[in-house]
Amino acid sequence: MTTAIRTTYHLIRNELIHVAVAILAVVATMIPLDALSAGTSQNCNYKATGDPVRFIPPPNGTKIRFEDVGLRAGAEQTRREIDYTSRAGAETEMEWAIHLASGHALAVRTFLGLLQTETSNGTANDFNRKLYANLWPLDSGKSVEFDLTTSSTGGAKYTSQVSMCVSRFEKISLAAGDFDAVVIDAYRQVVQGGKNLPFDEVYTRYWYVPQFGIYLQRVRAMFREKREIMKQTRRAISIGR
Repeated sequence: MTTAIRTTYHLIRNELIHVAVAILAVVATMIPLDALSAGTSQNCNYKATGDPVRFIPPPNGTKIRFEDVGLRAGAEQTRREIDYTSRAGAETEMEWAIHLASGHALAVRTFLGLLQTETSNGTANDFNRKLYANLWPLDSGKSVEFDLTTSSTGGAKYTSQVSMCVSRFEKISLAAGDFDAVVIDAYRQVVQGGKNLPFDEVYTRYWYVPQFGIYLQRVRAMFREKREIMKQTRRAISIGR
């Protein structure tokens, strides 16, 4: 092998290595949510910290502004701001007033921070609260599975199997500030009554921030027959009173 050929060979080889490393780095940041959750049998073998987090409702009047971005086929479809204002809190339940930039408003009740129980537009979720409550206090490695039935005033009703797993504790940096968060992965599979729904599986990752009794970042991917139809990110951009 001549010196020129040998030099060219090494240059190409090194360049290919750099390209491969770059590709792996990109792929690592683009792991789809369906690879992070394995359905109702998702692996939740994470080591407990021994310092679990209990649910504490935020002070009444806490206002969190989120930015929602919706993507289809990787292209942005929607972008909007949503205001969440805490109106009442109890040991396990919260009520939030939600205001959209369009002027529309909605009241939502949540149980233990993450699951909606009912909304002012007539949508309600029914589930075994004791089963879900076993996830609390939150610590890595804890998981739950339960059925959730959603109904609306229009008569629509469907049932999903839900699994949730606490994977880790980490710090997140958002436009609203830096926070200590608990990362929770959730998988939802529609098993009954979902024929007319646009989705049959939903993967969600929450970054739950204990001091506010709610997530401050959420990534959600919806699928129909294993094909992604929509991905949505929601991040807090400001917090006040």
